[in-house]
Amino acid sequence: MDRILHDASYSQEILQLTADTLILVDAEGVCRDVSIHSDLYFMQEKYLLGKNVFDILPEHTRNKVYTEFKRVLNEKVSVTKNFKLPFTHKTYYFKCIMQPYRDMVLCQYRDITKRCNIRLELERTNEKLLQVQKTAQISTWKYNSANEIITSIPLSLLNIINEPRTVTKTHYAKYIQEDDQEKFLAWLENCVNGNIDQPLNYLTTYSGTPIYIKVLTYSRTINSDGSVELEGYAQNISNEKKQETNINTLTHAIDNAAEEIFAAKEDGTLLFVNKRFRKLHKVPEDIPLENLKIHTLPYGAMSIERWKSIYSTMQVNSYKSFTVRNPIKENKELLGLEIVTYTLLDENREKNIWIFGRDISDQIRFETEIKRTNQILDVTLKNLPASIVVKDVLNNFSYIYRNRDINYNIISDYKTFVGKTDFDVHPYDEAAEKRLLDIEVYQQKKVIHDILENLDDKGHVVILDRKKVLIEHKDFSPIILNIEWDITELELTKRELTAAKERAERSDRFKSSFLANMSHEIRTPLNAIVGFSRIIADCDNFEERREYYSIVEANNERLLGLINEILDLSKIESGIVDFSLGPVNMFDLCKEIYNAHIFRCPQGVELIFEKYEPNLVISSDKNRLFQVYSNLIGNAFKFVSTGSVKFGYSLENKLVKCYVTDTGTGISEDKINKIFDRFVKGNDDVQGTGLGLAICKTIIERLGGNISVESAQGVGTTFTFTLPCGNIGRKKTHKLSDENVVIMNNEVTTEDHALESVNEHKVKGYKEDNEADTILIAEDMDSNFELLDAILSSTYNLIRARDGIEAVSLFNDKKPDLILMDIKMPNMDGLDATRIIRELSPDIPIIALSAYAYKQDTEEALAAGCNDFLAKPLSVAKLKLILNKWLKN
Repeated sequence: MDRILHDASYSQEILQLTADTLILVDAEGVCRDVSIHSDLYFMQEKYLLGKNVFDILPEHTRNKVYTEFKRVLNEKVSVTKNFKLPFTHKTYYFKCIMQPYRDMVLCQYRDITKRCNIRLELERTNEKLLQVQKTAQISTWKYNSANEIITSIPLSLLNIINEPRTVTKTHYAKYIQEDDQEKFLAWLENCVNGNIDQPLNYLTTYSGTPIYIKVLTYSRTINSDGSVELEGYAQNISNEKKQETNINTLTHAIDNAAEEIFAAKEDGTLLFVNKRFRKLHKVPEDIPLENLKIHTLPYGAMSIERWKSIYSTMQVNSYKSFTVRNPIKENKELLGLEIVTYTLLDENREKNIWIFGRDISDQIRFETEIKRTNQILDVTLKNLPASIVVKDVLNNFSYIYRNRDINYNIISDYKTFVGKTDFDVHPYDEAAEKRLLDIEVYQQKKVIHDILENLDDKGHVVILDRKKVLIEHKDFSPIILNIEWDITELELTKRELTAAKERAERSDRFKSSFLANMSHEIRTPLNAIVGFSRIIADCDNFEERREYYSIVEANNERLLGLINEILDLSKIESGIVDFSLGPVNMFDLCKEIYNAHIFRCPQGVELIFEKYEPNLVISSDKNRLFQVYSNLIGNAFKFVSTGSVKFGYSLENKLVKCYVTDTGTGISEDKINKIFDRFVKGNDDVQGTGLGLAICKTIIERLGGNISVESAQGVGTTFTFTLPCGNIGRKKTHKLSDENVVIMNNEVTTEDHALESVNEHKVKGYKEDNEADTILIAEDMDSNFELLDAILSSTYNLIRARDGIEAVSLFNDKKPDLILMDIKMPNMDGLDATRIIRELSPDIPIIALSAYAYKQDTEEALAAGCNDFLAKPLSVAKLKLILNKWLKN
């Protein structure tokens, strides 16, 4: 047998086929010889032979090769290393075997570029695979049935088991949820037996976190010993399970949503419907979707034209929202749907439209109810007699609502005020005051409740009940509610009632005092009248009787005046008494007052009629003015023991100012403000009813004037009343003395002449033929007739009738010269009797006698036919005056 490998003749040929490139390098790095076995362009003799090989190599490679080269030289050892040879256009890899040869180094170069590139590509592929496994959470595993060992490569069974990476199947099963343990072991046994096509999902727990694992076997190998080796992968599918759960949950939620949800194609074919859709459109559950189209629904179908119109307007990946009223005409309870449409492309790039419809029937009903409620509230608030303002605290206290403007007029549209503040509608000072009050309510969380009283544009009083409160809630910013009720009428009425109540209570107290005073005032003159009447009856002395008579007469006057005051006040206040307005010469009036009171002055008191306008004539009631002056002067006489009482008048600013001033004791401070009230007396120790000043006040006010008083205790009192002038006239008839005091002439009045005539008549006492006149007295009361008989029987022939019928009869029989006719009598009163007699004789003088003594009574008597009127109780002087007036003798 030929030993070719040992034959030297074949060595060169064999070396050419198998050997690497050989480079013999001396200690300096110079190539001494080379045997090239490479096609690389840089591995040629011309580049290597006689050259320093380290100068040829790139720096990175030179450093690494030179280090090993020096080691071989110095240590005389062989070194085998792989080196990287980078060039600009390409990187090469070579294996270098360096061996010491004499004083040189034999370098054996072997090109391993392809092998290295393949290995690098494999490493990169494995790295990518590893990253994919990590991303997909996939781990490879092996199982050997002989030792029942599971080996995880490289993720330690998805980090469920940290160490070791190999574990028995029994130990691994402990990490699996109890319900899945038997299932896992059975699956593994099936794979050993050859059934490797079926994957398995099971649940494990790691650090308290549930992890879903999917395992699959992809390789089954039977060993020579009959054991079986399995290879496969395990994947963490927790995210997929979670997504699957989420999708199932979402699908369940969509299917059971309260909204109508469906999807459809262009031709109206339904792709998805939920339960709400089936219920609204009455689609049974057992009807498959492919049998349904939007225009063929059994209930509430949409026309295909309308559907295509909606479909054509929708863009991909866009949505629209709108509201449809009464979407299903057959369903009257469904008032509206709020629709949201969304468009997307399916896997076939076909446009599908998803529609979500929310039933807003309750919302529509609620909004309708809110609108109705708001309208009712708006109308109610506009018609309330109150100003209602709502302000947003955090928005500069701007108005949210206001039903009335600053003049309390109703605002037709409150929105014109929304967003405005007090500074926009009120003067600055008023707005600033309101703002400070609002801030106080907000910061102190207090409620302000007060009463405001102002004047409106016309000067009328306006009273408002204001309440300002803070309203806070978690759902909206704090607001201030301001309510101002117009309580003007109520408050004024309340004040009037309060004043009336006080007056009534005061009047009640005064009445008690009044009754006591009246008892005293009435009993006092009555006591004198009764007592002296009895004395007169028993007295024979003419002078004494005359003195007693004057006492009785004075008390009669006092009693009569008391009664007249009471009746006068009552009549004036009730409006029964009419005031007779006419021209009044103030000088003449004051002169009469002076003449009437000059002889009544208490001793030591001087009555003075002061400075005046001598020619002043006004329009008023002379008798009532006389009454007021008389009351004031009479009162003054009661309180002045020494000094004077002055009275007079003047013209000031087109008003007549009248006054009465005294130098008396004055009025105490506690009574000065009540002096004009009824039953109030300036001094309880002085006689009087306490009605005189009340009568004066009532008269003056009825005449259009005012009365007032000024007083100082110990100094005196001045009563002043002013009157409108009316039509002022002037009449020059009087003059003033040097002291500005009226010079009174000793004139004789008409009444004085009448009294003189009566006295003269008494002296004559008889007719010319010495025959007395006959007087018919119609009087039902015996005492009253006896009084007239006592007065007149010595001078006249008297005839008595007890009622009106008898008076008419006696007139026909006796033909009297004069009739004294009582008004109130039984059977027929005096007025009816007068009318009958007047028809019989128009000339007979008829004098009415009555306790009814007011102007109305007088006018009724004169209208019935009476010639004159006498009020009871009778004044003897006036009676004789009237008889003398109407009788010829």
